[in-house]
Amino acid sequence: MQTVIVVYSRSGRSLRIAERIAARSRARVCRIECPRYDGLSGYLRGWRDAWRGDLPEITLAPEIGAADLLILGGPVWAGRFAPPVRRLMREAERLPPVVGVFVTRDRIGSTLPLEADLEALAAVGPTPGEDLPLLTLARHRPSGLPIERAVERFLARLAPLMSRRKAPAILPVRMA
Repeated sequence: MQTVIVVYSRSGRSLRIAERIAARSRARVCRIECPRYDGLSGYLRGWRDAWRGDLPEITLAPEIGAADLLILGGPVWAGRFAPPVRRLMREAERLPPVVGVFVTRDRIGSTLPLEADLEALAAVGPTPGEDLPLLTLARHRPSGLPIERAVERFLARLAPLMSRRKAPAILPVRMA
């Protein structure tokens, strides 16, 4: 069974978490690329798009290809998934079932704004109607589990979902 981690990471923080998860789960990493948010002016466009709900053009490198399951990750901007992640989510019905989600953010806070995004992903997950495992990692953590232990707990929650899903490979998804 092939699991793919699809991640958007402008600063590299979310990508490092994806690589940690991949190393422990034998999943491969596929990056969402969005040149619109490169450079200093890209930061400003990113925040504006996050507040307005605008979704940019993205590409995937490498393509998702044949996969049975998907773990989705990226940063939280303005209380929701970053626009490149939300753009990919528009294609959720064409993606392999999402079994888990991880987010990086500046501070620990409410995940309430993420609820609509998470519900949309859970609806096309391996067990519709059940909450997806969510790993939230904040840069400014008052106290809590070290990142390694948090990743291990996340993977422990994913293990039953990853082991019971036996589905045929999904056709490659190409983003225009």
